[in-house]
Amino acid sequence: MRSNFWSWRLVVALTVWVLLVNERPAHAYIDPGTGSLIYQTILTLVLGLGIGLRRTRETIVRFVKRLGGRGVGPESPGAEP
Repeated sequence: MRSNFWSWRLVVALTVWVLLVNERPAHAYIDPGTGSLIYQTILTLVLGLGIGLRRTRETIVRFVKRLGGRGVGPESPGAEP
């Protein structure tokens, strides 16, 4: 537990150092339209990936429950009449 605390602090300290100390002037310009497009693309990818992973997990859980016999009920396709 103690080493996780220190490794987390080290990561935060290194991140702050990289972002603040190694700052260099940027000779570029991103207009608001391009920034908005980048933001929307990243947000769409993150949300789509989350939905995809959730649906995949639900499918795997349903399959495992059927293998174990816990998901078999009167409305299930594997139920006997």
